[in-house]
Amino acid sequence: MTALRRSALALGTAVCALTMASASAAGAFAPTAPQASEHTVTQQHAAADEAGTPARGVVSAQSTLHRQWGPSWVAGDYLTRHGKKWVSQPYRSKGTTAYAYLQCYNTNARMRVRLYNVETGSCIADSGKVTCNPYKAFHTRTRAFQRLDHLRIVVNGDQGSKVWASYKR
Repeated sequence: MTALRRSALALGTAVCALTMASASAAGAFAPTAPQASEHTVTQQHAAADEAGTPARGVVSAQSTLHRQWGPSWVAGDYLTRHGKKWVSQPYRSKGTTAYAYLQCYNTNARMRVRLYNVETGSCIADSGKVTCNPYKAFHTRTRAFQRLDHLRIVVNGDQGSKVWASYKR
């Protein structure tokens, strides 16, 4: 068994090395595109004014959204059997901003997604009734919670939907 693992590892290493060698050889013969001067940040563009705000042309690092859980499919027949309501299990947001996303597939439906803080028992974010767009998810977001509070997502409506939670640090 050990010999089989070693031979598989050696074969995988050889294939990886061969692929990288062929890619670097192909890259050596490929023509390179000229670099556009508008994408380079020079010292002149990177200077800040007296107030300390960055000048135009400076790209600042933004934190990205991270998916915490999901997507979870909530069936339409489940929603109609349970009073047009689906409630997630409590979870702890890992960031300072919590997002609840909902994507439904019927253009005539009106759905709502809410974020609840379990510790305080209050609704901390509400999307309101939104007409569904099958090509785009809608969301609600909030910063009105402590970092490790338990949150819960509640979906109201009667159409099958995908639900997921995200956060931003």
